[in-house]
Amino acid sequence: MLATDATVFPSPQGNTSVRRMVIEARERGFDSIVAIGQPCWEQDGFSVIGGTLVREPHVKAVLNASRANASGKGLLVVNGGNNAFNRAVIQVKGVHVIRHLHKTEKNSFDHIIARMSAENHVAIDIDLRPLVMLRGVWRQKAIQRYSDITGLCERFGFPLTLSSNARSVVELKSVREILDLASLVGIAEPDARKALATVKSLLSPVGPVQVVL
Repeated sequence: MLATDATVFPSPQGNTSVRRMVIEARERGFDSIVAIGQPCWEQDGFSVIGGTLVREPHVKAVLNASRANASGKGLLVVNGGNNAFNRAVIQVKGVHVIRHLHKTEKNSFDHIIARMSAENHVAIDIDLRPLVMLRGVWRQKAIQRYSDITGLCERFGFPLTLSSNARSVVELKSVREILDLASLVGIAEPDARKALATVKSLLSPVGPVQVVL
């Protein structure tokens, strides 16, 4: 079974080496991870997919990152922003994933952007870290936001990815734990397993995309 943790942060951004994370992720049932700030490499059937994360809410920064990742070997991930930003980003050639929509306003990801995401084969990441780390009303807000997104996914069919957002080996989750956490936001196990396999398909784009100038 293909299973990729779609965002982890090895050192220096986290406090664990990428090789130590690989060992732990393999033991927890994964065959690949997206490691932010790392190059792509493989060893003994396990893939480290290099990831570039754009944190700035500016389309120019996304365009620059897309050009830098012109080879398409690594995954280009963008932190979501407002509606206009997300609508523009989703049309930039080379963008694979938009994440952290739980931190944005509800109208930042509507039915129009959901349809565009499906057409351009851009995935929406469900970062499961808030479901583990947050408490009380903030956790409930994250669950509701993700539930809204998964509802749009059922309607429009855009791809999802699932990530632990781990910064150390102790924060990595097993495949079983990921599936259980995904169920809290309305993702059934077959769909969660499909989401765990999404990253590999994102590196072979389907459908037309264009660069927003």
